Amino acid sequence: MAILVYAHIALNRFGGCIKRSAANDEGSITVEFVFLAPLFLLLMLNVITGGIYIGAYHILQHTTAEAARASLAGSNDSERSLLAQQSINTALATGSLVKPQAIKLQIGSTGAGQTTYRVALSFDARSLGLSKVPGFSAIAPSTLTSSYDVRPGGM
Repeated sequence: MAILVYAHIALNRFGGCIKRSAANDEGSITVEFVFLAPLFLLLMLNVITGGIYIGAYHILQHTTAEAARASLAGSNDSERSLLAQQSINTALATGSLVKPQAIKLQIGSTGAGQTTYRVALSFDARSLGLSKVPGFSAIAPSTLTSSYDVRPGGM
């Protein structure tokens, strides 16, 4: 019973201070904004950067598939390389996020009994211009790669 009396006295004595400080929150929204806005902006910037990287990787995969299809008509590695390079230049000619100059093409045997060859593209992601963005770009790879194994004759 004595505890309840002391609690009642404490609430009466300090309750007014608590009510007055709870009602006076004029600057709290500004302080919260100052702390949370930079974190929110950094999060949004990293989401956009990640989306650009994923978009570039998707374009690279699609271009690799096109180059592999085009290389089927070649009878040796030099013809395949020429056909694949033409396919890359055509696929990335207009308005692409990935520029043909930033892509390296490699065509060669996979070594599995010479029954397949590999069409591999590597893209220098630094050409996207996102290396200065703090956060995601620090852990993102600087080179994106994609490859397809192709059987000559297409089957």
